[in-house]
Amino acid sequence: MSPEPQPAGPTGPAPDAGTPERRTLRPGSSVVVGALTGLAGLGLLVPVLLTSPRSWSLISAIVLALVLVWLFVVRPCVVIHAEGVRVVNPMRTTELTWPVITEVRSRWALELVAEGARYTAWGVPADPGRPRYGRGLLTFSANRVRGRGTSELPATSKVQAQVVAAEIEERIAADRRRKDGRTPRIATRVWDPVSVGLLLAAAAFFVIATFVV
Repeated sequence: MSPEPQPAGPTGPAPDAGTPERRTLRPGSSVVVGALTGLAGLGLLVPVLLTSPRSWSLISAIVLALVLVWLFVVRPCVVIHAEGVRVVNPMRTTELTWPVITEVRSRWALELVAEGARYTAWGVPADPGRPRYGRGLLTFSANRVRGRGTSELPATSKVQAQVVAAEIEERIAADRRRKDGRTPRIATRVWDPVSVGLLLAAAAFFVIATFVV
């Protein structure tokens, strides 16, 4: 008896061997600044906590500064995955899949346009030394923005809006070429409750310690 036929696998092309399915992009400088600020903050906070009487206004100011650095320097990033992009900003998180993104560009940071709305990624700043990326700029193709005459991305560890924009456009084009309609259409932006709650708690602690205690 001949063996039963096995079900066919997905017909779409396999992802490139050198391209990870999921990547988190943020400048290395933000990680360095966050680490140094955290160490400096702890170095200031521990002696103040051990000193009697404690200065609650100074303690609250250090805590608030650490929270602000985490929110506005360390937390912002862009996560590129198989179906789209997640834009993580200080207070909000945006999910965009490839089919809903209609334009990719850079000004001071990476910008994505989806369903008429513009989303800016704080965690992927633009390189002021490179030309802006995006439709309507007339003079520069994606390859020239990347700084090469080929379609390869530049070999650099720096996270730059122009380079990330070019990669996102390539992934959008690859998703359209599949023509199987499997990628869902998602464009959502929500407040992050942890970030909002942490900022409110730190701000309340600072106000109470400075003006009430």
